Amino acid sequence: MMTPYDKLKSLPGVEQYLKPGITLVALDEYAMKMSDNDAADCLQRARQKLFCVIFRQDKTA
Repeated sequence: MMTPYDKLKSLPGVEQYLKPGITLVALDEYAMKMSDNDAADCLQRARQKLFCVIFRQDKTA
């Protein structure tokens, strides 16, 4: 199964879709900084933080 990033990298002429100054090499380095499990943990923490904010606002409305 391809991730969205894998699909992006597979596109012909992918560099035209990147912002100026961003390279595939830099994106690859960034993607490899975190394991899949670490990324999933980070996502869960961000979701939890978001839901806390949402539910806190809902109670004050």
